[in-house]
Amino acid sequence: MPDQPDGVPAPSPYTVAVVGLGGTGLALVRRLAGAGLTVVGVDADPAALGRVRDLSPSERPRTLTRFPAGVATADLVIESVPEPAALKRLVLAKVRRHLRPGTPVLTTALTTSLADLEEAAGPDLFALRFLRADDLDAVEVARAARAGDAAAERVDRILTAAGITAHRVVDRPGSLAPGLLLGLLNRAAWMVHDGYATAEDVDTAMRLGCGWREGPLAVLDAIGLDTARDLLSRLAETADGHTSPAPVLDELIARGALGRKTGRGFHRHDRGAAPGRPAEPTAPPGRRVVVVGSGTMATGIAESFVRGGFDTTLLARTEEKARAAAERVEFALQRTRTTVEAGTGADTGEEPGESRFTATADRSVLVAVDLVVEAVVEDLEVKRALFAELGEVCAPRTLLATSTSSLSVADCTEPAGRPADVLGLHFFNPAPVMRLVELVPAEGTSAHNLARARAVAERLGKQAVRCGDRAGFIVNALLFPYLNQALELLDAQETTTAALDAAARGVGGQPLGPVRLLDTVGADVALEVQRRLHADPRCRAPRSAPLLEQLVAARHLGRKTPGKSARTYLASRAAAPVPATV
Repeated sequence: MPDQPDGVPAPSPYTVAVVGLGGTGLALVRRLAGAGLTVVGVDADPAALGRVRDLSPSERPRTLTRFPAGVATADLVIESVPEPAALKRLVLAKVRRHLRPGTPVLTTALTTSLADLEEAAGPDLFALRFLRADDLDAVEVARAARAGDAAAERVDRILTAAGITAHRVVDRPGSLAPGLLLGLLNRAAWMVHDGYATAEDVDTAMRLGCGWREGPLAVLDAIGLDTARDLLSRLAETADGHTSPAPVLDELIARGALGRKTGRGFHRHDRGAAPGRPAEPTAPPGRRVVVVGSGTMATGIAESFVRGGFDTTLLARTEEKARAAAERVEFALQRTRTTVEAGTGADTGEEPGESRFTATADRSVLVAVDLVVEAVVEDLEVKRALFAELGEVCAPRTLLATSTSSLSVADCTEPAGRPADVLGLHFFNPAPVMRLVELVPAEGTSAHNLARARAVAERLGKQAVRCGDRAGFIVNALLFPYLNQALELLDAQETTTAALDAAARGVGGQPLGPVRLLDTVGADVALEVQRRLHADPRCRAPRSAPLLEQLVAARHLGRKTPGKSARTYLASRAAAPVPATV
């Protein structure tokens, strides 16, 4: 066998015909040909054929044709024309007339069920479902009712030969990961439309707060805003609770800003300099800090301030709680010293020590400080009582911050009677590790104090993102409806916990699957946040899923209740005997 030219993979015994050479088809051709498969490209548009001819030799199909008869030699056909079902049926019917018997057909239809296409396409029909044509390492594959086992095996072999992992899913509009992700992406677009947060802040929040490689609006840009808007419009017509596309998508599309393919969308993708954040006033943050609380978040926030060089006091309700909190903070600080001295950790340049950290129950420490951070229990009345006290005893111009994660900043801080001096500083757990802080000004927060709060975050080594004052802020308002929708899929027996998590990671690109993530944060936390999001009409959040209510009622909360998670609850429910009927 002669040597292959440099950069051209060895040929595969499989021939794949790709019908429709737009953005998705072009990406499929590049992936399949790049893996060494023999590819036939089919498109009636000469311009599309021209774009394919411009590909590098290693990514170029072996044959290009305008005629459906070009599929006659294929072992597998992939239809990748645009989404409308009528167009797909027309193309699939033309292709069917030229297929060899037993040749499987894959459609890229995401919002149309296979049952609506099977009559036109023939029996061995499958759906290839994904969102990003530029990231085809994993896809979801749904199987039509009449598709044979031999055809299914061939689909598996060819996708494996192309280096693509196939996740078997039920045939439903949006399937699993693509539909879940599109809902979250749309909610992110609504935040920008509402003027609630900038695209930069939304994406930064999800990258730092959830470990995403790219933020949701950058993902929309990669999909193409016109494509995403079309998919969202179709999903909004289903009964899955998808909201209508955010109007900002139409506004950007009307300006020709379609995402990466045009160089601009929610972000700039051309070679010009991206616009930076408008300059904000600067102000010194002050050095004296009191963190009120003694739980996990309070001690983590206090530790962060000590590491940031602040003179930090942790204020607990009792001396016993203060001593216990002090031990946890000092142990964490000492562990860092030991790690650095042993040469196994990075030296931050800080010298955390006892002289800059104290813990007490003496409330007189509130009198003369620069900043107070409230980190008490997530209960509105408790927080309001504390801010009433802070308004009375703290010196003028003391910055008063709540670390609430789901309550209104205004509702928490109003009793202080200092509208210019209050705001939200939402830290993420574990606070010493997580780099994100959500900065939430109340209606009356002064520009000077907003600048002070941002300076505090910067001194702590955090990235501050700014958003409006409504339930969930950025991360939780995007994350918990996503988890809620995942539970609805499980409750409807559309998938299993393992399959859903695998698809979310592989096809959706998530660092954790939704079930694993729910067990990490706790079903009780998810339920409380989801209820608050639903109660705020600005969040456009659905009611909490019945399964979420059931998990909390059964005390299957996840990691905090060992042996009782969403997985174990669903397993026990499936194993329960069906009651006898009379």
